[in-house]
Amino acid sequence: MLQCLFYLHPLIGVDKGLRNVRTNLLFHLISGLVLFLFGCTTSQPPVSEPFNSNQKSQSVSQNYTFKMPHYSNEWEVSALANNFQRYQQLLSSNNRNTDELIAYLRDPESPEALKNNLRVQWLNALGKIKDWDTFNQQYQLLPIESRNQSTDCYHDLMVISTIKTISQQAQELARSTDNLPDACNQLIKAAVYSGSVSSEDAWRRVWVLMSYNKLSEAQELANILGEPLNLKNNKQEVINIGEEYPNAAVANLMSQIVTPYARNKTNADGKLSDAIFSGRLDNNQASFAHGILGMSKAKDLNMAEALRHFQAADETILTEDQWQWYARAALRLGQWATLDGIIGRMPQKLQDNPTWQYWRARAADAQGMNDRARELYFAASQSGRNFYAILATEALGGTLNSQNNIEADGDRISKILQDKNIEQALVLFFLSLEDGNRSMRQASNQQWRYAVKNFDEEDLIASAKLAFDRQFYEMAIYSADKTNNLLNFDLRYPTPFKQIMNYYAHENGTDANWAYGIIRQESRFMLGARSRSGASGLMQIMPDTARLIAKQIGISDYNINDMETNIQMGTWYLSDLERKLGHIVLATAGYNAGPGRARKWQTITPLEGAIYAETIPFDETRDYVKKVMANTSYYQANSGSQVNLTQRLGTIPAGR
Repeated sequence: MLQCLFYLHPLIGVDKGLRNVRTNLLFHLISGLVLFLFGCTTSQPPVSEPFNSNQKSQSVSQNYTFKMPHYSNEWEVSALANNFQRYQQLLSSNNRNTDELIAYLRDPESPEALKNNLRVQWLNALGKIKDWDTFNQQYQLLPIESRNQSTDCYHDLMVISTIKTISQQAQELARSTDNLPDACNQLIKAAVYSGSVSSEDAWRRVWVLMSYNKLSEAQELANILGEPLNLKNNKQEVINIGEEYPNAAVANLMSQIVTPYARNKTNADGKLSDAIFSGRLDNNQASFAHGILGMSKAKDLNMAEALRHFQAADETILTEDQWQWYARAALRLGQWATLDGIIGRMPQKLQDNPTWQYWRARAADAQGMNDRARELYFAASQSGRNFYAILATEALGGTLNSQNNIEADGDRISKILQDKNIEQALVLFFLSLEDGNRSMRQASNQQWRYAVKNFDEEDLIASAKLAFDRQFYEMAIYSADKTNNLLNFDLRYPTPFKQIMNYYAHENGTDANWAYGIIRQESRFMLGARSRSGASGLMQIMPDTARLIAKQIGISDYNINDMETNIQMGTWYLSDLERKLGHIVLATAGYNAGPGRARKWQTITPLEGAIYAETIPFDETRDYVKKVMANTSYYQANSGSQVNLTQRLGTIPAGR
């Protein structure tokens, strides 16, 4: 009962942005009283309650307004709305006013997450213009957990520029084969210019930049090294350079092998073979090229060629990504002994990842090493609630456990409600709904994450329940997902809009658990969510796809952001994809990357579903498919159905 008391607090409206609160105040108070009397655990209607599909969704839409946090007066809510407007203006201003920035950052009423985000943006701007005095002052005020790679690189660049000291990070980055932000590339150039980086490391970095198509940056670094590298034309070829510049000559040759243009448009394999045969590339240089081409071939699903390149490379210089694609090449080819050896030589960090624990266990199983397989399966099964933890548990004969071992404590919820950071996050969330302000919704998420960052697991569960009861579903999931020992699966895998979901899933012949798994990954149940690519609503449907679906199901006038319409369209589309592609894993991949790509990733022979998922070339889609399938398993378990992810993944049919 205690966790419900806060609903009885009076609700105060404000002028702009909260006009609906004032006009509906009496309704909101009555709503709060009804919730208090009849129970405050939202908000999942009983499955047995009938749903009339002819009834418009307004009758079942979320009513957020009665859940407004109880600020003491109207002025405080209005002040936070104005504070956010100041934040947006400062964030978007090209000519930042230092006095205004400092005033905002010093304002105790400014939400801490927004101050940290604004300070990070300002630090990046200061780093670009090399205003090191101001940069150093603001960098020291930025909490360590809010610093990122760019801010840290600018800090080390400041140190080089002011006290001529080279950091360890600068030297490590010079040896990096990662695609780094601009600040870190500037740091590397400064370290090279100071003579603190070996010629070998610096020239390898030139090759790395070319492999990411950063040709102008590669040219700048080569010039610092004293050997000019000049671009010839838009085809990204490089002028041949004579013996006067031997390192630039190697880089010139490397550019004809490792750049995206070379890999896709020219005979890079042949050029590499010729360069090795003629002695123009030494073993180290050839190994770098083999690693680049190996990963390129693997992402094209030409796994036999990928293996050939990886096996020709010096494994000591392979990147983490290259190691993983090396393993995926062997996996897709079904070469279990080779896969076992590759994983066993990976960096320990990768060997300890549940992905490779599981696949090494499978490799051990295939080779008859049952005890070793069980040991590896057990390690993967203990890694959490991820895709491979489920598969490993099933391999050991176990079943997925979705039993709650904790419920939210009302006293903790009441205490958390008094947390200023939580209160600001909730108010920003509420205001974003009133105005449909996507940026403010993102700010509310940032402030919530800041607020709970040091919560213990009991407080995380309480905060998850608080967010859930406010229908702030994405942050309910965020908080519940952060616990490792105290688990509440109802909060991790919520099922809002259950009547509507069950109705349309049944009508369209698709699994409601799968649809929920999609929504949890796509939008975290944010009504009106919109991606940068233009996808909208709970199920993140693209406008062109929505028009196609509307034509198929006979809707002429629709709002893609309407919750009911979005679920109706999304479940129809899932059913259509599964029917056309013939498998739930293909349909899940197709929902994210398009059905054409999902078909392209099939093989000419049947392929195990888990292997298909792990060898999807797009990082985003590979992660998406695995998370959706894991989500689906938990939703299925929570609904009381028997779960077997291994069987659900099954076998992908041969491609046509």
